[in-house]
Amino acid sequence: MINRKLNIVILTLFLVLLPEFAKADYFLTGSFFSSETDIKRLPIEVSSIAFGLNDRLYLLDKREEKIQVYSSEGILEREIHSKAEAIAIDPWGYVYAVTKGRFVDIFDPLGNLVNSITLESRDPVYDFISYSGFVSVDERGYIYVVNTSSGKVSIYAPSGAYVGDLIKSGYGASDLTMVNAVAIDSRGNIYVAGSLPRSTVSRFEPNYIVIKRMNYQGYINMTFGPIINAFIGGIVVDQLGNLYVLDTSSSYIYKFDKRGALVTRFFAGRGATCIAIRSDGYIAIGYGGEIKLFHPSRLMRIIDKANKSLLDGDYDLSVKYWNEALRLNNYMKFIHSGLGETYFYMKEYRNALREFKLAEDKVRYSGTVVLYRRELFYRYILLWGILFLVIINILIFWGKRLSFIFNNIVGRMIYAPIKTLLEVREKPIYWGFVLVIVLALVDALNRRFTNYIFQPALEGIDYLFLRRLLMFSGLWFVSGTVFYSVGEIFDGMGTWKQCMLTIIFCIVPYLLFSFPLSLISNLLTFQEKIYYDYARQGLMFWCGILFFINVYTTQQLSSSRNILIFLVTGIGLAFAISIILFLQGINRELWSFIKDVYLEAWYRLVGY
Repeated sequence: MINRKLNIVILTLFLVLLPEFAKADYFLTGSFFSSETDIKRLPIEVSSIAFGLNDRLYLLDKREEKIQVYSSEGILEREIHSKAEAIAIDPWGYVYAVTKGRFVDIFDPLGNLVNSITLESRDPVYDFISYSGFVSVDERGYIYVVNTSSGKVSIYAPSGAYVGDLIKSGYGASDLTMVNAVAIDSRGNIYVAGSLPRSTVSRFEPNYIVIKRMNYQGYINMTFGPIINAFIGGIVVDQLGNLYVLDTSSSYIYKFDKRGALVTRFFAGRGATCIAIRSDGYIAIGYGGEIKLFHPSRLMRIIDKANKSLLDGDYDLSVKYWNEALRLNNYMKFIHSGLGETYFYMKEYRNALREFKLAEDKVRYSGTVVLYRRELFYRYILLWGILFLVIINILIFWGKRLSFIFNNIVGRMIYAPIKTLLEVREKPIYWGFVLVIVLALVDALNRRFTNYIFQPALEGIDYLFLRRLLMFSGLWFVSGTVFYSVGEIFDGMGTWKQCMLTIIFCIVPYLLFSFPLSLISNLLTFQEKIYYDYARQGLMFWCGILFFINVYTTQQLSSSRNILIFLVTGIGLAFAISIILFLQGINRELWSFIKDVYLEAWYRLVGY
């Protein structure tokens, strides 16, 4: 009986904890070292590791003052005596062992000493000793040394001659302070990790760590992060451009893709000190005297295959892999971003826009809009010509009727607003209700069809319409009443009905032109947003001018009193809007609470 209860408890815990394990993107494979390796020759302190050609692992044991060379199977091949503080592997497999920040021993892939050089610099010795012990070498043989004491990355020629500083604190806001690490990928991109320079009065404000990617000339083309309150223990880049960052303070590994998006993070275990990436995507992490391997999950492998196909130019295969990844997890934004980039290279801009929108990648969305509208123009240039001819014919044959419609609906608001507002005062009150409903509908349509990059969030048009209808109804009642009350205080002639009707008719320009403006915004980019903003501000200014004229036509007072009524009414409206927005927020929270209670009760009833 006891065993049965114990089995039930274990099964329940397994089912409860299974979703958490299923979410992992990297899993512990085991120790890197082979069982054939003599246990007495294993390292005592794993200070620095790096993979070279044929997946050989080069390990620095600072305590034992030796560099160990292991085969891809984890078998010890050779030991080299060295007092190095850090090691690095160049793209050709040569090992660079740096001692005291200035003495460099160069070994071939088999561990034979090839050359010894001394790094030259005008700085004092202590200024370019790398406390964090990070060094990297590019394909030209140039050596990059991190100098945390001076907050910079120094570059040295293959001969050891000082070339310059890639990053140095104090140059400007774009530079980094407290530089922690440097890495170089196979394409010559340089990755430098460090803190953003900030001045703050709060001693407990979080520290933001970023990684900047730049070329050999030092021009920054991408920023990864930020990672909050991290201490960088190492950064490595794989063959696909994925960046792996070890945070030794939290023992988390962060993985960023080549687009700068955070792919995933996972807990590597306490005591992690250094990191390296193998050609098959396995991550090696050093812990004291041990090295553990982590293998990617099925989802991570599929994503890497999609990125590899994208880099190879096999876009159809890349789309296949991205869709397979979406079937495994449809909520990862960077998957949609990768699929959007693939469609972008395939020149399927409409699909690319859809995926960038799902990924909430507004920058790439904006860049794709330019090419998409160009494609629309050239693809349908014949239709645009026919449409232009149709418009010309309509203006010729129906010009008088269109002019009549324009004059009676729009034109009179432009050149005869006083006469129009005088006529509005005699309209039935239900015209006001119609305009409020139209206003709520137009505002909901604007939120739905405005360019994605110009709006903060997408909302359902049905719920948004009802919420806006309630808000605008309350705002109309309050604004009309405030207008009437202020007029009564200053002996105005307008009745409550006239104030209600004329104030709602002042928004007619917004009703007529805001929705077409929202549709046009879908062909604009971030750089052209200023035209969209000016157009919306122009509509608001037009409505404000109409309201100022409305004060004169409705209250029929002197100029000074009209201005006073206009200002007091404006202050009253601002106060009323603040109250309505506050009540709208309460209404939203109340609705959310009721919905959560309903869903919780429903789930319990149906047994989910």
